[in-house]
Amino acid sequence: MTQMKGMVLVLALVFLLVMTLLVTASLLISQLSYKAALAGQQQLKVSQQALQQHFTQANALADDNAEPTEVMADCPAQYAGWSAGALRCEVFYLSTDTYSDNRQFYAGYSSIMLKQHLAVQDN
Repeated sequence: MTQMKGMVLVLALVFLLVMTLLVTASLLISQLSYKAALAGQQQLKVSQQALQQHFTQANALADDNAEPTEVMADCPAQYAGWSAGALRCEVFYLSTDTYSDNRQFYAGYSSIMLKQHLAVQDN
């Protein structure tokens, strides 16, 4: 009879060990899932901040006093002969980089903008 009690005790301890391992694995998986979801939310937040900054900088380039990165001699897709010297094209390169507070997450946007306007002719 004592041999049966010992076997039942061993089986109960093995069962408790297996259940403990299953619960621990389940908790670990749920914690990793939470961290992955949180990382996705933080990356989305950084991307949204970078896009907002990029949009703000692009709107600032719409001002007439913005300094162009490059001035083109001929504008692209300029077909009319009358506009050969009348149009001036300015190229703006815009790049925005944003990092999270702990520098683990990054988002960046780049744009090339072309501004066309009538060139001032001195006669």
